Amino acid sequence: MKRAKHAALVLCLFVLYCVLLSQGLKASAAGAFFGALAAVPLTVHLYHRIWPPSIAESGRRRIYERGAPPEGDAAEAEYAATRVSTRSSDGE
Repeated sequence: MKRAKHAALVLCLFVLYCVLLSQGLKASAAGAFFGALAAVPLTVHLYHRIWPPSIAESGRRRIYERGAPPEGDAAEAEYAATRVSTRSSDGE
């Protein structure tokens, strides 16, 4: 049932892109078709990158993983320790 729902949503997205490209941008029928054909996989990919499905929801290994955020405090401390001052401290 879930695959049918996702397929229907992708089909609706394809039709939406066809209408937007043909009416909004005044593209030809072939241009709108191929534009929608190119835009739908890109939109689905970006959607999964921004909101990755949970492992329990997808039932398999997660394809898209978010990278761990950099450790801000450790990076700042390391930067401050290796920073070279351009002015001398003895006033020369």
